[in-house]
Amino acid sequence: LAGMAFINVKQYRGDFYCGSVSIHLGDHIWEEAVVYNNNSTIVRDRMNLIFSYFNGLYVKNGTTKDGRPIYIEQNKYSGEPYEQKVPAKIQYCVSEKAWVFMHPNIRKSSLNGYNEECPWLLKSSETTEFNLLEVGGDWKIWIGTVSNGADFQVFCNECDGEVDCNYHGQCVDKRCDCSDSEFDRQLEGYFGKSCQFKKPCLQMQGDLNDTWRIAWVDIAEEKPFFSYDRPVYVYEGGWENLTIPDDDIIIMIYGGSRWFGAYYEGMASIGRTGWIQYVTEFHAFWDEVYTHQTKIVSDPSTHSSPIGSDFYQIGKRGERYGPFGELNPLSDPAGSGFFDCIEMNTTAHLIYVADQLNSQ
Repeated sequence: LAGMAFINVKQYRGDFYCGSVSIHLGDHIWEEAVVYNNNSTIVRDRMNLIFSYFNGLYVKNGTTKDGRPIYIEQNKYSGEPYEQKVPAKIQYCVSEKAWVFMHPNIRKSSLNGYNEECPWLLKSSETTEFNLLEVGGDWKIWIGTVSNGADFQVFCNECDGEVDCNYHGQCVDKRCDCSDSEFDRQLEGYFGKSCQFKKPCLQMQGDLNDTWRIAWVDIAEEKPFFSYDRPVYVYEGGWENLTIPDDDIIIMIYGGSRWFGAYYEGMASIGRTGWIQYVTEFHAFWDEVYTHQTKIVSDPSTHSSPIGSDFYQIGKRGERYGPFGELNPLSDPAGSGFFDCIEMNTTAHLIYVADQLNSQ
């Protein structure tokens, strides 16, 4: 009996559940979602909620009253907690008899008197399961109405051996270490929570003669800018009839399921401290990565870089064109991609970037 009591205590604390999970919510969209400010009193402008913006790392942080784990969304750069942004969470709701995905600032309705004990945006079929990874059945999603058959995938990031790291890394303290004995930079070997991605392309060129290089948070410490487990690229030039002021910048950034060529006014001159603050708090939804300044967007992709994905130039905006606007294909024929890798040599790349920084 003492042994059983000890097991029950550990289960209540959540000791038997995966401590770190990756969530994939698919490409579902709720147009004109109801979004509140941080104190949940004022409705912000209606926003298009692309659920995949909330993909990524969630870490177990406490348990519900009945001992089920609560998973909290982490930042998209380092996998640490957000300091300023309010994160989403996944937990069990007794009132729904289901596991749910929810965010305190996103609600189903703005009507006065609306109050919901468990304001879910996705929820599982009714279940008594304590372990999120064991939840079966269909999920429902709120996209302005209830829709069945939602895409909800969850993966445990903890490893038990090298096989869980795809034999591309070492399993150390339940985490995959993808570093190689010959290479210790993030740009060599494999990367990703399970060492599932090959070394990324360092410089790529599009079919319109546009070139892009991997962005850096800190070149001195060799820290590239990663977001949603993918590298971020900076536009260098080559696009005909596109002039960018010195203080502005275009970056190619992954937003959970698509790549966006996003225009940032004034961001080229914010410096190292400004970039570190930005990337550690970046979130594709709350920072509105898809704006009227976004130039190009890819098809849904799980690739580790933009290479291999079809892209579209964004034209007119408006209700008739859908949430992404008028999409003019850049890939001809369809399925041919848009970018080619033109630089994979890490040493040459670092020398080039360092020379560019020294010349500024």
